[in-house]
Amino acid sequence: MKMNTQKVLLIQPPLTARTDFSSEPKGIHPPLGLAYLGAVLEKEYEVLIIDTVVEGFETEIELDHNLIRYGLAYEELEKRIGDFAPDVVGISNIFSSGSREALDVAALTKKIDPGTVTVIGGPHPSALPKEVLKNDVIDFVVLGEGEYTLKALLRGIETRDYSGVDGLAFMENGSIRVNAKSRFIENLDELPFPARHLLPMDKYFEIDEAFIVTRKKPFTPLVTSRGCTAQCTFCPVHCTWGKTWRARSAENVLDEIEHLVSSYGVKEIHFDDDNLVLNRKRAQKIFQGIIDRRLDIVWTVPTGLALWAVDDALLELMKESGCYKLYVAVESGDEHILKDVIRKPLDLKSIKPLVHTLKKLEIEVETFFVVGMPGETEGSLKRTFKFARDLDVDATHFFFANPMPGTVLWDVVSRNGYFREGFSYERIRVERANIDTPELPAERLEKMVAREQLVSRLLAFARHPFHMLKKYLGYFRKDRRLVFNFLRKNIAQSFTKK
Repeated sequence: MKMNTQKVLLIQPPLTARTDFSSEPKGIHPPLGLAYLGAVLEKEYEVLIIDTVVEGFETEIELDHNLIRYGLAYEELEKRIGDFAPDVVGISNIFSSGSREALDVAALTKKIDPGTVTVIGGPHPSALPKEVLKNDVIDFVVLGEGEYTLKALLRGIETRDYSGVDGLAFMENGSIRVNAKSRFIENLDELPFPARHLLPMDKYFEIDEAFIVTRKKPFTPLVTSRGCTAQCTFCPVHCTWGKTWRARSAENVLDEIEHLVSSYGVKEIHFDDDNLVLNRKRAQKIFQGIIDRRLDIVWTVPTGLALWAVDDALLELMKESGCYKLYVAVESGDEHILKDVIRKPLDLKSIKPLVHTLKKLEIEVETFFVVGMPGETEGSLKRTFKFARDLDVDATHFFFANPMPGTVLWDVVSRNGYFREGFSYERIRVERANIDTPELPAERLEKMVAREQLVSRLLAFARHPFHMLKKYLGYFRKDRRLVFNFLRKNIAQSFTKK
């Protein structure tokens, strides 16, 4: 293992999607996690970031399990790694479904130079550090929030002393040692803005493909806070950000937005927070600041927001500041599933008035529901379907509950043997049910959801024909495969005899 840490390479591995693109559009976002790492490290080290997704966006390679990988071909990535000759390679592994690609990148690195230090971070390795370290191509696992841990590790490599590095897992004398994550950055304003200058921003803007349909271009993501106070049993957020919520100041956020507008001409912001509005006063300052600084942007929150923290006055301010769409993460229309199984601190009675206000403000509304949790029955699922229909929103999305490492749901499924036959990390997809319970087998769940997907969209077209036609033309322009294959798949599943 090298003891020199002058050159650090950070890599975003390729992504995967289904080969038929029935539910997952291709998309690219600048990897802000790596950009934050780069911003912290570049003051002391030579840093290069390779986002294989944007650099090889048109390259598609078929894999097993009916999946396709898109991103820079491994042969080209191998050349790029060799040309830079890094001392340390940091690899992002956000999704469990991308664990194979992350390990592939580590293997390429070791193939070029076995002495190169390989470090992996993200929710998946943070949840399963011992399992990940069993792969001999991985030297270190950074647990959770990585900026200061990785910086401390680089110094430790030079002295070969990692004992005091918080949030680090590694091999020591033939056994795995895990330094638990105990310290998180309290003042997020002390972090520099993400090092977007280390990313090919022109390529992101040229391709300009979000995972969702955008209103203006160019768009880019931005994160204003870390963590979540909720304890939803299916969510792995605590593996990365801990169990407390920390936020940047409104002024710091506004300065970054202004930088994005003036330096890159950004016209749309995607706030990738788990809880953008949890602190209502801070949220008000951000939205009012967008107005006062005359920042000509529109914005949305693709991951949803803390619904219990909004009221009509805040929604009006959000609209005035450029909010054009909100994703309302209800999760379940059944009280028992929502409160006792998912454990989300949400009052279902508040959702209909909220949707009514959003419609009055002419803010588009799309809802998220997580279905198939252990304890879900056909009865509770039908109550969720009815609740979703009655809301009459622009689009309803049903996502299958999937056992993500590091979650309460993972523990429940593991303990009860509820994994669907053939389960693997690569097959954790939003359109595949991987939980098989006696009350609601996975195949039956998929059939019911497929049928409801069709019915809900037909109802939406019947209620709002012109609006829905315009909406689906947008999806069609984005990726026609998504529209055709979504219909084909859901029709086929709806009429199977499972």
